[in-house]
Amino acid sequence: MWQALISPVTNLASTFLKNKAEKSAAKHKLELNVLENKARLALAEHEANSEWEMAQLQDKDKVLRWFSYTMFTAPIVITVISPEWGRRIFENLEYAPSWVVEVWIAMNGAVWGLSSLKNVVPSVVGSMRKK
Repeated sequence: MWQALISPVTNLASTFLKNKAEKSAAKHKLELNVLENKARLALAEHEANSEWEMAQLQDKDKVLRWFSYTMFTAPIVITVISPEWGRRIFENLEYAPSWVVEVWIAMNGAVWGLSSLKNVVPSVVGSMRKK
């Protein structure tokens, strides 16, 4: 009887640990590939040694993008869950100076727009130079 109760739990735990190990192995493999690619670029004299290639592989701005996305989304989610709290949030935005709101929007635009452009523009310029 105990085995019938414990078996599903142990199966679930072993599946969880197996998935976690596979994810860790995949992350480690990605990091190794990035390091190997950096070494290849450093040794290759005929190729352009570009940091944007590494940034594309590593996605360094992911945490910053998630944070800014959460800042934009949280008031909407709060309004859906509790309309009274949401109303207060949006009413309080009226008290913020307009320049603060504009700078905040510009900073978030830079996080989403410019951080992606810094990875795309060098590849476009490089492909135009090759033609």
